[in-house]
Amino acid sequence: MKNIILILVVFLILSSCSKKFVTLYPEGQVNEGNFYKTAADFQTALVGAYTPLRASANIAYYMEEMRSDNTFFDYNEQDRGASGSENLAEFLDDASNTTILSLWTADYKGIQQTDVILDKIQTPPADLTDSARSLIIAQAEALRAHYYFELVRLYGKVPLYLHEVTDAQNALVNRSPVDSVYTQIKSDLTDALGRLPAPTFPGTGYITKGMVATELGLVYLTLKQYDSAVSVLTPVTQMGYSLMPNYADVFKTANKNGKESIFEIQYKSGTDNQGSQFVYDFTPVTTNMNAVLGNSNGFNNTVGSFNVPSQDLINAYYPGDSRLDASIGVIGGHLDKSTNFVPDSVVSILNYKDTTGRRMGYTTSFLHRFVKKQFNPPYESSVQYSTDDDWYVYRYSDVLLMLAEALNEQGKSGDALPYLNQVRQRAGVIPASITDQQMLRDTIAHERRVELAFENHRWFDLVRTGQAVAVMTAYGIKQKAALPFLLSNSYNVTDNKLIYAIPFRETQVNPALGQNPGY
Repeated sequence: MKNIILILVVFLILSSCSKKFVTLYPEGQVNEGNFYKTAADFQTALVGAYTPLRASANIAYYMEEMRSDNTFFDYNEQDRGASGSENLAEFLDDASNTTILSLWTADYKGIQQTDVILDKIQTPPADLTDSARSLIIAQAEALRAHYYFELVRLYGKVPLYLHEVTDAQNALVNRSPVDSVYTQIKSDLTDALGRLPAPTFPGTGYITKGMVATELGLVYLTLKQYDSAVSVLTPVTQMGYSLMPNYADVFKTANKNGKESIFEIQYKSGTDNQGSQFVYDFTPVTTNMNAVLGNSNGFNNTVGSFNVPSQDLINAYYPGDSRLDASIGVIGGHLDKSTNFVPDSVVSILNYKDTTGRRMGYTTSFLHRFVKKQFNPPYESSVQYSTDDDWYVYRYSDVLLMLAEALNEQGKSGDALPYLNQVRQRAGVIPASITDQQMLRDTIAHERRVELAFENHRWFDLVRTGQAVAVMTAYGIKQKAALPFLLSNSYNVTDNKLIYAIPFRETQVNPALGQNPGY
């Protein structure tokens, strides 16, 4: 794959392919000849292997949340340049979609970097202790498994690279069966689990035993191996994690990496390209963000109006559920003479009564719903599109709900209820008492939807529980009835659409990859 080869070059010529061309290593430049020589080199390389997590998280919500009934987008009649991303929500995507390619590339970049580390560390430098070496191996394995777990769920059969790619011939690898990919994921996570320490609080952002156990539990849940899921998830409840008393506090930047955080992708505002821009992505396109951000920087927003909470999701929250106001907000405003949206206020979605004649919706709206979990104003930074908001991958409430699900699937509904009710009680919801397996199954699925909304779980949950086609077809009927701009062939949800196309560029570089059915 051409992009994998390019990654080797971008990654400062760390791969052994440099041996083919040169034997003298320029001083002052990082390359294979003078890198991976010290413990510090391996630590630096490990940090580099974490970096693609950001590239993936920056776009994954298009494919993992907007694909579901949780979110949609604000239709902008003046700017149709974002139609490729919109197509993902409408099930109109094909192999040429750029977002599909970007996420594929980000994950394989991470895989390549972990493969290099795992190969090079077989001959460790003298100053790398056995314990430090073991920790590096564990994190590299866990990262590789994480990247593959996302890929196999999104694309099905994918090429399986387990060693550094050193030339074009080795880059052209055919796709491995889904079972083989999962076997490797479980192997990497299982080995990492035995090497990693228990979490400490506040966390550092690095992978811990808690993260690996949680992801391995989700792998088992996805494969319907419920006994194994319970076995690996139960110890996580004894690792010191806990739910914060107030749901809204979980998402405040002051509480990053706290006791409810099992793994979150780290961001830091500034000029070094480590900041996030989710607050921009999820709020409306506008020429002035002052009323939204609560400052006077005069920033515009040209990237927004995505991942907009659906009315279908809003209707799913229980009466009195504290998660609704913590998860979804409303931005009010007006249209200027050029019909640009100009925000003037940010208000609570609870009992919001519009007395100005403005209306809420997706087309030329005066009131805009937005994801509130990444909303931590005021942003006084002078750097536009750069905030400190992290992205949650796993929270402790996710573990509790996975345990409840796995136990219920084993027929142990009574054992499942305490885990489910910890999550419900924190939200101010009446504890569940039902023990009928199917009813409890539906209740747990509903709880996952509202508890983990906008955290990229909903689409995967629908697929792994066999509900995606039915739920999204019904949702699509409602969407097309409400939104006249949707094409008649949108929301044609079939089994083929449960995974995405293999990116067109990849199939051109390596035709042997083939294509997923229906694309």
